[in-house]
Amino acid sequence: MSLFSFAKVLKPDSDAKLLSAYASGDVAAFNTLYTRHKDGLFNFVVRSLPQPAAAEEITQDVWIAVIDQAGQFTPGTATFRTWLYRIGRNKVADFYRRKVNQANDELDTTNEQFVATQLSAEDQVLLNQLLEALAQLPEEQRVAFVLQQEGFSYSEIAEITGVGNETVKSRLRYARSATQDRMELNV
Repeated sequence: MSLFSFAKVLKPDSDAKLLSAYASGDVAAFNTLYTRHKDGLFNFVVRSLPQPAAAEEITQDVWIAVIDQAGQFTPGTATFRTWLYRIGRNKVADFYRRKVNQANDELDTTNEQFVATQLSAEDQVLLNQLLEALAQLPEEQRVAFVLQQEGFSYSEIAEITGVGNETVKSRLRYARSATQDRMELNV
């Protein structure tokens, strides 16, 4: 069993059409988009933050932004999924900016409540170690790593985070190395 759920492959133009229909007043179209992307978006946000409770709030903020900006989405400049995750990444960055002057909270150990209960005890221990290792990464590396685990390509991660492909590759290389080092220390 994989430690991360990978996003389903969807027709990007169908998402854009649904968003356009919603912008024209079709509430059912939004419900379809929400159902299609809510789990993947939440997984991305919860893995980008050390506090799952904050992830719920930020995920709601992302969907509110989608509602507010539905008419501003331009098909062809990005897929809906890339646009959605960029909003999510920006909301996560805003969260960290707000927290910069506050004391760092300890890693919230309730992360396991968001994990499938079918994991073996050994897999659960490994997952908890991985989540702790991810929480220790710099934000840019953690976001790139989690986006890759959600199935985004280097170019899509670059578009979401607003950096070049080589920067994405570098962040992923450092994230994998640091995560592996931290995981080995726990063995």
